[in-house]
Amino acid sequence: MLCIAITVLPSSTTPVSTQEVTGNMRRMIEKSQSFGLGKYPISFWNYTNLDAHGEHMTEAEVEMWADAGFTVPQSSSFDPNKPEQVAQMRRILDWVHERGMKLIVSDPRCSAQKGPEGKLIPDDYAAGVQAALDLLGDHPALFGFHVGDEPRADSKLAFFECCRVNKQLAPHLHPYANLHPWYAGIEPIAGADTWPSYLDEYVQKANPDLISYDYYAQMRPGRDGWHTYYKNLRLYREAALRNSVPFWNTILCTGHFRYRCPNLDEIRWQFNTTLASGAHGILWFFYYMREPLKNYRLCPIDEYWEKTQTYDDIRRVQKAFHRRYGDLFTHLASTRVTFYPEAFGEGEVFTPNATVSRLLAGAKDPLLLGEFADLQGRKYVMLVNSSMTESFHVGMTFPGADTRVFSWDWYGREVEGRAYSADMDERDEQGLTIHHWLAPGQEAVYRVETAGTAGTAGTAGTEGDRK
Repeated sequence: MLCIAITVLPSSTTPVSTQEVTGNMRRMIEKSQSFGLGKYPISFWNYTNLDAHGEHMTEAEVEMWADAGFTVPQSSSFDPNKPEQVAQMRRILDWVHERGMKLIVSDPRCSAQKGPEGKLIPDDYAAGVQAALDLLGDHPALFGFHVGDEPRADSKLAFFECCRVNKQLAPHLHPYANLHPWYAGIEPIAGADTWPSYLDEYVQKANPDLISYDYYAQMRPGRDGWHTYYKNLRLYREAALRNSVPFWNTILCTGHFRYRCPNLDEIRWQFNTTLASGAHGILWFFYYMREPLKNYRLCPIDEYWEKTQTYDDIRRVQKAFHRRYGDLFTHLASTRVTFYPEAFGEGEVFTPNATVSRLLAGAKDPLLLGEFADLQGRKYVMLVNSSMTESFHVGMTFPGADTRVFSWDWYGREVEGRAYSADMDERDEQGLTIHHWLAPGQEAVYRVETAGTAGTAGTAGTEGDRK
């Protein structure tokens, strides 16, 4: 195998030690931190209800959420007119609070509702939301109420207004609502002229604290679905940056239709590609099977209320992420997302800059490189193996004779030097090059300090097989 080294740098560069942080980036980071989770937001879709499934919603169940690394799970739906269900929901909130999580609560009074003819929403909608707040709004574990999912064109404005009412009545909470993903032909279904204008309209009219969507075609056979997967990440990332509002992506853990059941590598791939693309939150579709339905299968908790391999795989990925990186990514804003050797979703192909000047990888080894900055303007990079099936060796060059890099060890400590996935590093006239073995979807994360200049001009060339 031939490894190709891409290096194209100007003959001289200005010293660069920080990345400019725009006002929108700053506000987006501050909004994400206002959630008060203390950890990166990770949730799941929960279609249980206390009428049918209340016996399973125990403290042991909540402990399993926490043990798997979830930080802001969704609750079962419940009947607020039944005192025993209200009491159980408060117990669930207590258990969630004891484990440092927060809960998105599904109260039917807060679900988006379209008004009668001549009315955008029902006259009593706000009173219903207020009643839900009177019941549970004082609980410190309440993240916000679940407002709804994927409004169609004829209910779009009512959906947006219900979100706005939720936020207006409880400014300290964070209502959760989910939008359609983009795909060819969705605009008339969703009531959109263009997808960027649709997302901007949502922010302007709904006043949300986050923008959420779901997409699963990356789990269809082949790589065709990757283009739309990455296009959605790009569209929502750009909307988040335009509007100073973080975005969350729902990814797939339950096989259905033509979507396969993800294995460990594919779960890690979805998680890390979403993270590298600038998302400030992740959800999984979906968590509880309840009973067999169509060809849905192998969700984390199956129809026998037993953990599956999917639960263990998600737990493995999320626990390792929290242990190593903690709340790091809630403090960062995405500054650039590029691909090597080909771009997906109309994104950008990698070009060298003052942070990363060279990638050393096989001509067909796909890579995703996310670049970030924190509120102090410090620079970070996240390199991801964007193959779902192949491990390979990749080098990344940080230009400059004085460049220093920092990574995170197994105990969550920031340490100077190469990431856990690296196996060697070297300095030469090109700068500091670190070589990594990356499994499918595996990452390497660095904070980069460029104390001096970015180095001298590089040249394109080849490098022999390091295997």
